[in-house]
Amino acid sequence: MYPILSIITFLPLVGGIAILFIPKNQVTTIRWTAFAVACVNLFQALGLMLAYFQANVSSTSPVAAGAPNSAFLFNEQLSWIPSVGINYSLGVDGISLLLVTLTALLTLVCIGASFGVEQKVKNYMAFMLLLESGIIGVFLSTNLFLFYIFWEVMLIPAYFLVGSWGGERRIYAAFKFVLYTSLGSLLMLAGIIAVGYFHQQTAGGSYTLDLATLLNSKFSNTVQVWLMLAFAAAFVVKVPLVPFHSWLPDAYSEAPAPVTALLAGAMSKTGAYGLLRFCLQLFPSAAHTLAPLFNTLAVISILYCAVLALVQVDLKRLLGYSSISHLGIIVLGIFAFNTQGIEGSVLQMVNHGITIVALFLIVGLIEAQTGTRNIKDFGGMARRVPIMATILLIATLSSLGLPGLNSFAGEFLALLGAFRNNVVFGVLGTAVVIPAAWYMSRFFLGLMEGPGPTEGPVASIERKGRLHDLYFSDFLVLSPLLLLIFYIGIQPALLTYLMEPSVVNTLQNLGSAFIG
Repeated sequence: MYPILSIITFLPLVGGIAILFIPKNQVTTIRWTAFAVACVNLFQALGLMLAYFQANVSSTSPVAAGAPNSAFLFNEQLSWIPSVGINYSLGVDGISLLLVTLTALLTLVCIGASFGVEQKVKNYMAFMLLLESGIIGVFLSTNLFLFYIFWEVMLIPAYFLVGSWGGERRIYAAFKFVLYTSLGSLLMLAGIIAVGYFHQQTAGGSYTLDLATLLNSKFSNTVQVWLMLAFAAAFVVKVPLVPFHSWLPDAYSEAPAPVTALLAGAMSKTGAYGLLRFCLQLFPSAAHTLAPLFNTLAVISILYCAVLALVQVDLKRLLGYSSISHLGIIVLGIFAFNTQGIEGSVLQMVNHGITIVALFLIVGLIEAQTGTRNIKDFGGMARRVPIMATILLIATLSSLGLPGLNSFAGEFLALLGAFRNNVVFGVLGTAVVIPAAWYMSRFFLGLMEGPGPTEGPVASIERKGRLHDLYFSDFLVLSPLLLLIFYIGIQPALLTYLMEPSVVNTLQNLGSAFIG
Protein backbone atom coordinates (compact mmCIF):
# COMPACT_ATOMS: atom_id res chain seq x y z
CA MET A 1 0.00 0.00 0.00
CA TYR A 2 1.22 3.47 -0.88
CA PRO A 3 2.26 5.06 2.47
CA ILE A 4 0.68 8.41 1.67
CA LEU A 5 0.44 9.57 5.29
CA SER A 6 4.13 8.96 5.96
CA ILE A 7 5.07 10.67 2.72
CA ILE A 8 2.99 13.75 3.50
CA THR A 9 4.48 13.86 7.00
CA PHE A 10 8.13 13.30 6.21
CA LEU A 11 8.56 14.74 2.69
CA PRO A 12 9.04 18.27 4.09
CA LEU A 13 11.59 16.93 6.60
CA VAL A 14 13.52 15.14 3.85
CA GLY A 15 13.29 18.24 1.68
CA GLY A 16 14.59 20.42 4.49
CA ILE A 17 17.55 18.09 5.06
CA ALA A 18 18.29 18.06 1.32
CA ILE A 19 18.33 21.87 1.28
CA LEU A 20 21.08 21.86 3.91
CA PHE A 21 23.38 20.18 1.37
CA ILE A 22 22.90 22.91 -1.23
CA PRO A 23 25.71 25.50 -1.16
CA LYS A 24 24.50 28.59 0.68
CA ASN A 25 25.46 30.91 -2.18
CA GLN A 26 22.92 29.19 -4.49
CA VAL A 27 20.04 31.17 -3.02
CA THR A 28 17.74 30.83 -6.01
CA THR A 29 18.13 27.04 -6.05
CA ILE A 30 17.42 26.87 -2.32
CA ARG A 31 14.24 28.95 -2.63
CA TRP A 32 12.83 27.01 -5.55
CA THR A 33 13.73 23.65 -4.02
CA ALA A 34 11.80 24.54 -0.87
CA PHE A 35 8.90 25.79 -2.98
CA ALA A 36 8.91 22.60 -5.08
CA VAL A 37 8.90 20.37 -1.98
CA ALA A 38 5.98 22.31 -0.50
CA CYS A 39 4.15 22.17 -3.84
CA VAL A 40 4.60 18.38 -4.15
CA ASN A 41 3.38 17.94 -0.59
CA LEU A 42 0.28 20.00 -1.31
CA PHE A 43 -0.52 17.78 -4.30
CA GLN A 44 -0.05 14.74 -2.07
CA ALA A 45 -2.50 16.25 0.44
CA LEU A 46 -5.01 16.96 -2.31
CA GLY A 47 -4.61 13.37 -3.51
CA LEU A 48 -5.29 12.18 0.01
CA MET A 49 -8.42 14.34 0.12
CA LEU A 50 -9.64 12.81 -3.14
CA ALA A 51 -8.94 9.27 -1.90
CA TYR A 52 -10.70 10.00 1.38
CA PHE A 53 -13.68 11.44 -0.47
CA GLN A 54 -13.96 8.27 -2.54
CA ALA A 55 -13.72 6.12 0.60
CA ASN A 56 -16.24 8.31 2.37
CA VAL A 57 -18.94 7.79 -0.26
CA SER A 58 -18.41 4.02 -0.23
CA SER A 59 -21.19 2.22 1.60
CA THR A 60 -18.68 -0.20 3.08
CA SER A 61 -16.50 2.52 4.55
CA PRO A 62 -16.34 2.54 8.34
CA VAL A 63 -16.46 6.29 8.18
CA ALA A 64 -19.67 6.21 6.21
CA ALA A 65 -21.09 3.77 8.70
CA GLY A 66 -20.12 6.08 11.55
CA ALA A 67 -18.89 3.21 13.69
CA PRO A 68 -17.40 4.39 16.97
CA ASN A 69 -13.59 4.29 17.23
CA SER A 70 -13.19 3.26 13.57
CA ALA A 71 -13.06 6.63 11.87
CA PHE A 72 -9.38 6.60 10.88
CA LEU A 73 -8.54 5.55 7.35
CA PHE A 74 -5.28 4.78 5.50
CA ASN A 75 -3.79 3.61 8.78
CA GLU A 76 -0.05 3.00 8.89
CA GLN A 77 1.31 1.08 11.86
CA LEU A 78 4.76 -0.16 12.77
CA SER A 79 5.86 -1.70 16.05
CA TRP A 80 8.42 0.59 17.65
CA ILE A 81 8.82 0.06 21.41
CA PRO A 82 5.80 -2.14 22.21
CA SER A 83 6.89 -2.83 25.79
CA VAL A 84 6.03 0.77 26.73
CA GLY A 85 3.17 1.22 24.28
CA ILE A 86 5.11 3.29 21.74
CA ASN A 87 4.27 2.51 18.11
CA TYR A 88 4.57 4.35 14.85
CA SER A 89 0.88 4.86 14.09
CA LEU A 90 -0.68 7.29 11.64
CA GLY A 91 -4.30 7.68 10.54
CA VAL A 92 -6.58 10.28 9.06
CA ASP A 93 -10.23 11.20 9.45
CA GLY A 94 -12.31 14.04 8.06
CA ILE A 95 -11.18 16.49 10.74
CA SER A 96 -7.45 15.89 10.47
CA LEU A 97 -7.70 15.67 6.66
CA LEU A 98 -8.86 19.27 6.36
CA LEU A 99 -6.18 20.53 8.73
CA VAL A 100 -3.41 18.59 6.95
CA THR A 101 -4.47 20.06 3.60
CA LEU A 102 -4.67 23.53 5.13
CA THR A 103 -1.14 23.18 6.54
CA ALA A 104 0.26 22.02 3.20
CA LEU A 105 -1.38 24.94 1.40
CA LEU A 106 -0.30 27.56 3.91
CA THR A 107 3.28 26.27 3.92
CA LEU A 108 3.44 26.65 0.15
CA VAL A 109 1.97 30.16 0.35
CA CYS A 110 4.30 31.23 3.17
CA ILE A 111 7.39 29.84 1.45
CA GLY A 112 6.34 31.69 -1.70
CA ALA A 113 6.04 34.84 0.38
CA SER A 114 9.52 34.25 1.83
CA PHE A 115 11.46 34.73 -1.38
CA GLY A 116 12.41 38.18 -0.11
CA VAL A 117 14.31 36.71 2.85
CA GLU A 118 18.00 37.35 2.25
CA GLN A 119 19.78 36.26 5.42
CA LYS A 120 20.61 32.59 6.07
CA VAL A 121 18.15 31.51 3.40
CA LYS A 122 19.18 27.86 3.56
CA ASN A 123 18.45 27.54 7.28
CA TYR A 124 15.26 29.55 6.99
CA MET A 125 13.76 27.33 4.31
CA ALA A 126 14.84 24.15 6.09
CA PHE A 127 13.13 25.31 9.29
CA MET A 128 9.94 26.24 7.43
CA LEU A 129 9.73 22.73 5.99
CA LEU A 130 10.55 21.15 9.36
CA LEU A 131 7.74 23.17 10.92
CA GLU A 132 5.34 21.83 8.28
CA SER A 133 6.45 18.28 9.03
CA GLY A 134 5.87 18.74 12.76
CA ILE A 135 2.42 20.26 12.35
CA ILE A 136 1.23 17.57 9.93
CA GLY A 137 2.61 14.87 12.22
CA VAL A 138 0.51 16.25 15.08
CA PHE A 139 -2.64 16.00 12.97
CA LEU A 140 -1.96 12.46 11.76
CA SER A 141 -0.53 10.70 14.84
CA THR A 142 -2.76 8.07 16.43
CA ASN A 143 -0.27 7.04 19.11
CA LEU A 144 -0.01 9.46 22.01
CA PHE A 145 3.77 9.30 22.35
CA LEU A 146 4.26 9.81 18.61
CA PHE A 147 1.87 12.75 18.89
CA TYR A 148 4.03 14.17 21.68
CA ILE A 149 7.19 13.80 19.58
CA PHE A 150 5.70 15.78 16.72
CA TRP A 151 4.29 18.30 19.22
CA GLU A 152 7.84 18.97 20.44
CA VAL A 153 9.29 18.92 16.92
CA MET A 154 7.11 21.94 16.10
CA LEU A 155 8.80 23.90 18.87
CA ILE A 156 12.33 23.67 17.42
CA PRO A 157 11.82 25.39 14.04
CA ALA A 158 9.32 27.87 15.50
CA TYR A 159 11.89 28.96 18.10
CA PHE A 160 14.66 29.50 15.55
CA LEU A 161 12.41 31.17 12.97
CA VAL A 162 11.29 33.73 15.55
CA GLY A 163 14.64 34.06 17.34
CA SER A 164 16.90 34.27 14.27
CA TRP A 165 14.85 36.15 11.67
CA GLY A 166 12.62 38.29 13.90
CA GLY A 167 12.72 41.93 14.97
CA GLU A 168 14.68 43.70 17.66
CA ARG A 169 13.01 41.83 20.55
CA ARG A 170 13.15 38.47 18.81
CA ILE A 171 15.19 36.68 21.51
CA TYR A 172 12.77 37.75 24.22
CA ALA A 173 9.76 36.71 22.11
CA ALA A 174 11.28 33.33 21.19
CA PHE A 175 12.29 32.54 24.78
CA LYS A 176 8.85 33.50 26.07
CA PHE A 177 7.21 31.28 23.46
CA VAL A 178 9.42 28.32 24.38
CA LEU A 179 8.89 28.82 28.12
CA TYR A 180 5.10 28.86 27.88
CA THR A 181 4.97 25.95 25.44
CA SER A 182 7.48 23.78 27.31
CA LEU A 183 5.71 24.05 30.65
CA GLY A 184 2.41 22.98 29.09
CA SER A 185 4.09 20.19 27.14
CA LEU A 186 5.69 18.70 30.25
CA LEU A 187 2.31 18.49 31.94
CA MET A 188 0.89 16.82 28.85
CA LEU A 189 3.74 14.30 28.83
CA ALA A 190 2.91 13.40 32.43
CA GLY A 191 -0.73 13.02 31.38
CA ILE A 192 0.21 10.76 28.46
CA ILE A 193 2.22 8.46 30.69
CA ALA A 194 -0.61 8.40 33.24
CA VAL A 195 -3.26 7.58 30.62
CA GLY A 196 -1.40 4.40 29.67
CA TYR A 197 -0.98 3.47 33.31
CA PHE A 198 -4.64 3.95 34.27
CA HIS A 199 -5.78 2.11 31.15
CA GLN A 200 -3.61 -0.86 32.10
CA GLN A 201 -5.00 -0.77 35.63
CA THR A 202 -8.63 -0.73 34.52
CA ALA A 203 -8.54 -2.86 31.36
CA GLY A 204 -5.59 -5.12 32.07
CA GLY A 205 -3.28 -6.35 29.38
CA SER A 206 -0.16 -4.60 28.18
CA TYR A 207 0.69 -0.94 28.52
CA THR A 208 -0.49 0.98 25.43
CA LEU A 209 -0.64 4.52 24.14
CA ASP A 210 -2.56 3.80 20.92
CA LEU A 211 -5.52 6.13 20.61
CA ALA A 212 -8.00 3.58 19.23
CA THR A 213 -7.44 1.31 22.22
CA LEU A 214 -7.51 4.11 24.78
CA LEU A 215 -10.85 5.37 23.47
CA ASN A 216 -12.43 2.28 25.01
CA SER A 217 -11.01 3.02 28.46
CA LYS A 218 -13.38 3.53 31.39
CA PHE A 219 -11.74 5.93 33.82
CA SER A 220 -13.43 7.38 36.88
CA ASN A 221 -14.56 10.98 36.60
CA THR A 222 -11.89 12.16 39.07
CA VAL A 223 -9.10 10.49 37.09
CA GLN A 224 -10.49 11.91 33.85
CA VAL A 225 -10.58 15.45 35.25
CA TRP A 226 -6.93 15.40 36.29
CA LEU A 227 -5.79 13.77 33.07
CA MET A 228 -7.76 16.20 30.94
CA LEU A 229 -6.28 19.18 32.80
CA ALA A 230 -2.79 17.79 32.14
CA PHE A 231 -3.49 17.49 28.42
CA ALA A 232 -5.29 20.82 28.24
CA ALA A 233 -2.29 22.58 29.83
CA ALA A 234 -0.46 22.17 26.51
CA PHE A 235 -3.45 22.82 24.27
CA VAL A 236 -4.72 26.06 25.84
CA VAL A 237 -1.22 27.55 25.57
CA LYS A 238 -1.01 26.73 21.89
CA VAL A 239 -4.51 28.01 21.00
CA PRO A 240 -4.04 30.21 23.16
CA LEU A 241 -6.73 31.06 25.70
CA VAL A 242 -6.53 33.86 28.25
CA PRO A 243 -4.59 33.91 30.63
CA PHE A 244 -2.09 31.71 28.75
CA HIS A 245 -1.87 34.04 25.76
CA SER A 246 0.76 36.65 26.54
CA TRP A 247 3.47 34.92 24.47
CA LEU A 248 1.46 35.29 21.27
CA PRO A 249 1.48 39.08 20.63
CA ASP A 250 5.25 39.19 21.18
CA ALA A 251 5.99 36.18 18.97
CA TYR A 252 3.63 37.31 16.20
CA SER A 253 4.89 40.90 16.17
CA GLU A 254 8.59 39.98 16.19
CA ALA A 255 8.56 37.09 13.68
CA PRO A 256 8.88 37.74 9.93
CA ALA A 257 5.45 38.07 8.30
CA PRO A 258 5.49 34.64 6.53
CA VAL A 259 6.54 32.95 9.79
CA THR A 260 3.83 34.77 11.71
CA ALA A 261 1.33 33.73 9.06
CA LEU A 262 2.27 30.04 9.35
CA LEU A 263 2.23 30.14 13.16
CA ALA A 264 -1.20 31.81 13.20
CA GLY A 265 -2.67 29.95 10.26
CA ALA A 266 -1.54 26.39 10.99
CA MET A 267 0.30 25.89 14.28
CA SER A 268 -2.35 27.58 16.43
CA LYS A 269 -4.85 24.98 15.17
CA THR A 270 -2.90 22.18 16.83
CA GLY A 271 -4.15 23.37 20.23
CA ALA A 272 -7.81 23.39 19.19
CA TYR A 273 -7.31 20.05 17.45
CA GLY A 274 -5.84 18.58 20.64
CA LEU A 275 -8.84 19.69 22.67
CA LEU A 276 -11.19 18.12 20.14
CA ARG A 277 -9.28 14.93 19.39
CA PHE A 278 -7.92 14.00 22.81
CA CYS A 279 -9.68 15.89 25.60
CA LEU A 280 -13.21 15.30 24.33
CA GLN A 281 -12.70 11.73 23.18
CA LEU A 282 -10.41 10.30 25.84
CA PHE A 283 -12.11 12.05 28.77
CA PRO A 284 -15.80 12.48 27.88
CA SER A 285 -17.03 12.66 31.47
CA ALA A 286 -14.38 15.21 32.42
CA ALA A 287 -15.11 17.21 29.27
CA HIS A 288 -18.70 17.55 30.41
CA THR A 289 -17.61 18.45 33.95
CA LEU A 290 -15.02 21.03 32.83
CA ALA A 291 -17.02 22.47 29.93
CA PRO A 292 -18.17 25.54 31.93
CA LEU A 293 -14.52 26.34 32.70
CA PHE A 294 -13.41 26.11 29.08
CA ASN A 295 -16.46 28.00 27.83
CA THR A 296 -15.76 30.74 30.35
CA LEU A 297 -12.11 30.98 29.28
CA ALA A 298 -13.23 31.02 25.64
CA VAL A 299 -15.69 33.88 26.21
CA ILE A 300 -13.10 35.86 28.18
CA SER A 301 -10.59 35.33 25.35
CA ILE A 302 -13.16 36.39 22.74
CA LEU A 303 -14.19 39.64 24.43
CA TYR A 304 -11.01 40.62 26.29
CA CYS A 305 -8.73 40.22 23.26
CA ALA A 306 -11.23 42.01 21.03
CA VAL A 307 -11.06 44.99 23.39
CA LEU A 308 -7.23 44.79 23.41
CA ALA A 309 -7.24 44.79 19.61
CA LEU A 310 -9.15 48.08 19.69
CA VAL A 311 -6.28 49.95 21.33
CA GLN A 312 -3.34 48.50 19.39
CA VAL A 313 -1.30 50.75 17.12
CA ASP A 314 1.02 47.97 15.91
CA LEU A 315 -0.71 46.26 12.99
CA LYS A 316 0.66 42.78 13.75
CA ARG A 317 -0.25 42.98 17.43
CA LEU A 318 -3.76 44.07 16.43
CA LEU A 319 -4.08 41.01 14.21
CA GLY A 320 -2.55 38.83 16.94
CA TYR A 321 -5.21 39.80 19.48
CA SER A 322 -7.85 39.44 16.77
CA SER A 323 -6.58 35.90 16.16
CA ILE A 324 -6.94 34.97 19.84
CA SER A 325 -10.49 36.31 19.81
CA HIS A 326 -11.43 34.23 16.76
CA LEU A 327 -9.83 31.11 18.19
CA GLY A 328 -11.94 31.60 21.31
CA ILE A 329 -15.02 31.13 19.12
CA ILE A 330 -13.54 27.85 17.90
CA VAL A 331 -13.08 26.59 21.47
CA LEU A 332 -16.60 27.74 22.36
CA GLY A 333 -17.97 25.64 19.50
CA ILE A 334 -15.92 22.59 20.48
CA PHE A 335 -17.34 22.58 24.01
CA ALA A 336 -20.90 23.00 22.74
CA PHE A 337 -21.01 19.18 22.40
CA ASN A 338 -23.26 19.22 19.35
CA THR A 339 -22.87 18.73 15.63
CA GLN A 340 -23.26 22.37 14.69
CA GLY A 341 -20.74 23.60 17.22
CA ILE A 342 -18.01 21.10 16.36
CA GLU A 343 -18.52 21.32 12.59
CA GLY A 344 -18.46 25.11 12.85
CA SER A 345 -15.25 24.97 14.89
CA VAL A 346 -13.44 22.71 12.42
CA LEU A 347 -14.68 24.79 9.49
CA GLN A 348 -13.56 27.94 11.27
CA MET A 349 -10.11 26.47 11.88
CA VAL A 350 -9.75 26.25 8.11
CA ASN A 351 -11.32 29.65 7.49
CA HIS A 352 -9.29 31.44 10.12
CA GLY A 353 -6.11 29.91 8.72
CA ILE A 354 -6.89 31.22 5.25
CA THR A 355 -7.96 34.71 6.32
CA ILE A 356 -5.32 35.45 8.96
CA VAL A 357 -2.52 34.37 6.60
CA ALA A 358 -3.77 36.80 3.94
CA LEU A 359 -3.92 39.63 6.49
CA PHE A 360 -0.46 38.99 7.94
CA LEU A 361 1.15 38.66 4.51
CA ILE A 362 -0.34 41.96 3.32
CA VAL A 363 0.83 43.69 6.50
CA GLY A 364 4.26 42.20 5.86
CA LEU A 365 4.29 43.62 2.33
CA ILE A 366 3.29 47.03 3.67
CA GLU A 367 6.00 46.94 6.34
CA ALA A 368 8.62 45.86 3.80
CA GLN A 369 7.89 49.02 1.78
CA THR A 370 7.40 51.54 4.56
CA GLY A 371 9.51 50.19 7.42
CA THR A 372 6.70 50.75 9.93
CA ARG A 373 3.67 48.95 11.36
CA ASN A 374 2.31 51.88 13.36
CA ILE A 375 -1.23 52.50 12.17
CA LYS A 376 -0.84 56.22 12.96
CA ASP A 377 1.79 56.51 10.21
CA PHE A 378 -0.66 55.48 7.49
CA GLY A 379 -3.72 56.79 5.71
CA GLY A 380 -5.05 57.20 2.19
CA MET A 381 -2.99 54.37 0.68
CA ALA A 382 -5.85 53.03 -1.44
CA ARG A 383 -5.31 55.64 -4.15
CA ARG A 384 -1.68 54.53 -4.52
CA VAL A 385 -2.11 50.76 -4.10
CA PRO A 386 -5.66 49.94 -5.30
CA ILE A 387 -5.07 46.21 -5.90
CA MET A 388 -3.55 45.73 -2.45
CA ALA A 389 -6.38 47.75 -0.94
CA THR A 390 -8.98 45.59 -2.66
CA ILE A 391 -7.42 42.33 -1.47
CA LEU A 392 -7.01 43.72 2.05
CA LEU A 393 -10.67 44.75 2.04
CA ILE A 394 -11.75 41.24 1.04
CA ALA A 395 -9.62 39.68 3.79
CA THR A 396 -10.91 42.21 6.33
CA LEU A 397 -14.53 41.50 5.45
CA SER A 398 -13.78 37.78 5.63
CA SER A 399 -12.40 38.26 9.14
CA LEU A 400 -15.61 40.09 10.06
CA GLY A 401 -17.70 37.13 8.88
CA LEU A 402 -19.45 38.84 5.99
CA PRO A 403 -22.09 36.53 4.46
CA GLY A 404 -20.81 35.14 1.16
CA LEU A 405 -17.22 34.95 2.41
CA ASN A 406 -15.62 31.97 4.11
CA SER A 407 -15.69 32.90 7.80
CA PHE A 408 -19.45 33.42 7.93
CA ALA A 409 -20.39 29.75 7.72
CA GLY A 410 -17.86 28.63 10.34
CA GLU A 411 -18.65 31.33 12.88
CA PHE A 412 -22.39 30.97 12.34
CA LEU A 413 -22.30 27.22 13.00
CA ALA A 414 -19.95 27.52 15.99
CA LEU A 415 -22.07 30.23 17.63
CA LEU A 416 -25.29 28.37 16.77
CA GLY A 417 -23.89 25.34 18.53
CA ALA A 418 -22.93 27.50 21.51
CA PHE A 419 -26.48 28.89 21.64
CA ARG A 420 -27.96 25.40 21.57
CA ASN A 421 -25.71 24.35 24.41
CA ASN A 422 -25.97 27.46 26.61
CA VAL A 423 -27.77 30.69 25.72
CA VAL A 424 -25.61 32.82 28.03
CA PHE A 425 -22.34 31.68 26.44
CA GLY A 426 -23.92 32.02 22.99
CA VAL A 427 -24.96 35.62 23.63
CA LEU A 428 -21.59 36.57 25.12
CA GLY A 429 -19.71 34.95 22.25
CA THR A 430 -21.86 36.67 19.64
CA ALA A 431 -21.33 40.05 21.34
CA VAL A 432 -17.82 40.10 19.87
CA VAL A 433 -19.24 41.28 16.53
CA ILE A 434 -19.42 44.82 17.93
CA PRO A 435 -15.74 45.32 18.90
CA ALA A 436 -14.64 43.16 15.93
CA ALA A 437 -16.40 45.45 13.47
CA TRP A 438 -14.81 48.39 15.26
CA TYR A 439 -11.18 47.22 15.30
CA MET A 440 -11.20 45.71 11.80
CA SER A 441 -12.79 48.88 10.37
CA ARG A 442 -10.13 50.90 12.17
CA PHE A 443 -7.50 48.55 10.77
CA PHE A 444 -8.58 48.91 7.14
CA LEU A 445 -9.66 52.54 7.17
CA GLY A 446 -6.56 53.60 9.08
CA LEU A 447 -4.38 52.08 6.39
CA MET A 448 -6.23 52.72 3.17
CA GLU A 449 -8.70 55.56 3.56
CA GLY A 450 -8.82 59.10 4.90
CA PRO A 451 -6.20 61.82 4.40
CA GLY A 452 -2.66 60.69 3.80
CA PRO A 453 0.07 61.44 6.33
CA THR A 454 1.96 64.71 5.95
CA GLU A 455 5.04 63.55 7.83
CA GLY A 456 6.65 60.30 8.89
CA PRO A 457 8.15 57.35 6.98
CA VAL A 458 5.09 56.66 4.82
CA ALA A 459 4.75 60.29 3.76
CA SER A 460 8.43 60.36 2.86
CA ILE A 461 8.16 57.23 0.75
CA GLU A 462 5.08 58.58 -1.03
CA ARG A 463 6.85 61.85 -1.87
CA LYS A 464 9.75 59.89 -3.36
CA GLY A 465 7.34 57.74 -5.40
CA ARG A 466 8.60 54.50 -3.87
CA LEU A 467 5.23 53.19 -2.69
CA HIS A 468 4.10 50.56 -5.19
CA ASP A 469 1.18 48.19 -5.56
CA LEU A 470 1.38 44.40 -5.46
CA TYR A 471 3.80 42.79 -7.86
CA PHE A 472 2.42 39.96 -9.95
CA SER A 473 4.38 37.45 -7.84
CA ASP A 474 2.75 38.84 -4.68
CA PHE A 475 -0.67 38.47 -6.25
CA LEU A 476 0.07 34.86 -7.23
CA VAL A 477 1.02 34.06 -3.64
CA LEU A 478 -2.25 35.53 -2.33
CA SER A 479 -4.52 34.23 -5.10
CA PRO A 480 -5.17 30.72 -3.65
CA LEU A 481 -6.31 32.33 -0.41
CA LEU A 482 -8.63 34.71 -2.25
CA LEU A 483 -10.16 31.88 -4.26
CA LEU A 484 -10.83 29.88 -1.10
CA ILE A 485 -12.32 32.89 0.68
CA PHE A 486 -14.97 33.10 -2.04
CA TYR A 487 -15.38 29.37 -2.71
CA ILE A 488 -15.88 28.33 0.92
CA GLY A 489 -18.10 31.35 1.46
CA ILE A 490 -20.39 30.25 -1.36
CA GLN A 491 -20.06 26.46 -1.04
CA PRO A 492 -18.86 25.19 2.37
CA ALA A 493 -20.81 21.93 1.91
CA LEU A 494 -17.79 19.97 0.63
CA LEU A 495 -15.85 20.63 3.82
CA THR A 496 -18.77 19.86 6.12
CA TYR A 497 -19.48 16.70 4.11
CA LEU A 498 -15.92 15.46 4.59
CA MET A 499 -15.86 16.16 8.32
CA GLU A 500 -19.42 15.19 9.30
CA PRO A 501 -18.91 11.42 9.80
CA SER A 502 -15.87 12.15 11.96
CA VAL A 503 -17.80 14.72 13.98
CA VAL A 504 -20.63 12.22 14.51
CA ASN A 505 -18.06 9.62 15.55
CA THR A 506 -16.59 12.09 18.06
CA LEU A 507 -20.00 12.76 19.54
CA GLN A 508 -20.72 9.02 19.75
CA ASN A 509 -17.54 8.61 21.76
CA LEU A 510 -18.69 11.43 24.01
CA GLY A 511 -21.93 9.58 24.62
CA SER A 512 -25.45 9.77 23.30
CA ALA A 513 -26.30 12.49 25.84
CA PHE A 514 -24.08 14.92 23.98
CA ILE A 515 -25.29 14.21 20.46
CA GLY A 516 -27.09 17.27 19.07
